[in-house]
Amino acid sequence: MNLFNLIPGNFFSLLASANREIYFDALMLLNDFLKRELNIQVEDYITSLIALIEDRNFIPEAEDESPDSPGVAAGDGGLAPNVKARLILKRIVDTGWVDREYMDGSFIEIITPRDYAIRMMQLLDELRDEKIHEYNSLVFSTYSALKQALNEQPREMYDAILAAKRNTEQLTYELKSLYHSIRTYLRRIQEQNNINDLLANHFEKFKPMADRIYHPIKTMDSIHRYTAPIRDILTKIRDDDALMAGMRERAMRVRKYEYDEEAGEEILSAINFVLDTYGKLGNTINEIDKKHHSYIKNSIEKMTYMMNTDQSVVGKLLEILKVYASSSDAGRNKVGDLLGKSIKINRQNFLDGASLFHKNILSRRLNGEPLEINAETANGQTFADSAMEEMASRMKNVYSLERVRRFVESLFASAESSDADGAGKLVLESENLPIEEDTDFVLLILAIIRSHEQGMDYAVDIEEGMVERNGYRIPKMRIRKKAGKHV
Repeated sequence: MNLFNLIPGNFFSLLASANREIYFDALMLLNDFLKRELNIQVEDYITSLIALIEDRNFIPEAEDESPDSPGVAAGDGGLAPNVKARLILKRIVDTGWVDREYMDGSFIEIITPRDYAIRMMQLLDELRDEKIHEYNSLVFSTYSALKQALNEQPREMYDAILAAKRNTEQLTYELKSLYHSIRTYLRRIQEQNNINDLLANHFEKFKPMADRIYHPIKTMDSIHRYTAPIRDILTKIRDDDALMAGMRERAMRVRKYEYDEEAGEEILSAINFVLDTYGKLGNTINEIDKKHHSYIKNSIEKMTYMMNTDQSVVGKLLEILKVYASSSDAGRNKVGDLLGKSIKINRQNFLDGASLFHKNILSRRLNGEPLEINAETANGQTFADSAMEEMASRMKNVYSLERVRRFVESLFASAESSDADGAGKLVLESENLPIEEDTDFVLLILAIIRSHEQGMDYAVDIEEGMVERNGYRIPKMRIRKKAGKHV
């Protein structure tokens, strides 16, 4: 089947867009929701997306211009966070990653990821995860499943054969991935010329990978130990007519084959695949061993060389001069040409007492007319209004909505940690608010002003009078957690 008969043609455009980093984070947020929720509500996703992208620069694209988003044009970066979030969700829907629909029997709108999009999000999540995954005991799992089915549960032999094929395919993938990973580390040795980089490459990258993948294959899940028993069991199964007939009958019930011959061909194909693969795995392991030994040898030799060689400029020049002295006339000419292309030679001067003296140049000061300050800007605003607007814009960038929210959460966390009975504080009094510096004072004022905005999980009740805290005068107030939003 053609891939683009299954997925839309613009499916990958999100990851090639100028906003690809924001789209990637939005997809990973959707993947996190998918791990926790069966039905992802649109408003819950939009609220989390606003918090994620609030302070990030998002430039709408030409495709974002539509009747559903009036006033949006390509190049317009001054959008409100909720508008940006809804544009991003609309783009994810338009490119075929998800659908929007209503939950059965209600008016709650939900996001439904498509099946191929779920697999793609899982792949992207694995690619961004730099942790080394543990190696699974694929060889022993294959051996134990086949042996148990042959000796104790012949009725489950069909499932054991399919499991053996899946494990063998995964094992082949793991071994090839390990082989090419070692080649990557070998290439890094050639590229790195710093002893610290070499040590980090070996002990922080290669050794954890070898401990979790290479050594289990050679010891606990040894292919050499289990290859012969697995091949013997599969040969017995293939030669047992009664067992093969039982597996064909099981396959007809499970897979709903039209003909008994088709079921038999699938079973024989799976058995022969496992037999052939285990017959060749010995050569694969030998190639991996060669690459592993080559990496260890090259790594040690390069580290020894780097530690025993003078890497300073003087040391490198001495090595060049040694090569020049031991070369023939033709070799010396070649070294001289290379030096002429690679090294810039500058004229050497000397420094004396007069070198730091510069004669002053006298200039006449002329009296001119002072420049006039234009009281009105191009858009009709006064100079004072323009300055105030610029200051407000800078304040908004410095004290974002997320920073204000974290400040209030820190107030509740501080009150909870100092609570004697450990029950936690749901209401904060102005007399108990810790204000240590000007930043705390500004954040507190912004917390009062922005308490009614969407996404804030607290409310502020202003009372009459003022309270002095550490030299700062603040209104008498109560900050309380909203219902259902307890920390």
